Amino acid sequence: MLIGAIATYIFVGVKKSAVEFLIATDGEMKKVNWTSYKEVKGSTIVVIAATFLIAGFLFVVDLAFSNFFSWIDVLQK
Repeated sequence: MLIGAIATYIFVGVKKSAVEFLIATDGEMKKVNWTSYKEVKGSTIVVIAATFLIAGFLFVVDLAFSNFFSWIDVLQK
């Protein structure tokens, strides 16, 4: 923690342009239109559902290929 405090002092105390940058960054962060909790939750559910659907599809395709190659004796059971 002491190292972080020293690094912050060096960054902010020595370079005055760093202070201006941090003030400008704070101003820009206040202008950002952040996504609502409801929208993030909905998007997360869609991503999780799509992941499970793709995983299920790939499982079925893998099972089909495995059975096919076992049937033509390329793979041993």
